[in-house]
Amino acid sequence: MARTPVTVIVPAGLADGYRLAGVHVDQAETAAAAGAVLDRLLAGEARPSVIAVHAPLLHDLGGRRQRRIAGLEGVLVVALPQGAADGEPAGDGESLRDLLGRAVGFEFTFDPDGSAR
Repeated sequence: MARTPVTVIVPAGLADGYRLAGVHVDQAETAAAAGAVLDRLLAGEARPSVIAVHAPLLHDLGGRRQRRIAGLEGVLVVALPQGAADGEPAGDGESLRDLLGRAVGFEFTFDPDGSAR
């Protein structure tokens, strides 16, 4: 079975934006719900390559799940940059591209000409 490249775990208020961008979305309103979604995704045969979790949800997961995430092989779990409360992107925070690059040691490009920005 093919792996889904990226899955995001976000509250309902953010889910539609990611769906419009073509990303697979699982909704969670609390850290406990996000943990249950993570457990389900990691237990399946078609585990995503990257799981990006709404930052407050990821930070509020318990120590057991944090240790499990730290020991994963073949799946990268990162916190989604939170942005500002008014929906504008965070000015000085790291982008998801930067977080992924730091985690795996490569610079990612997402446009056809290969430029980093």
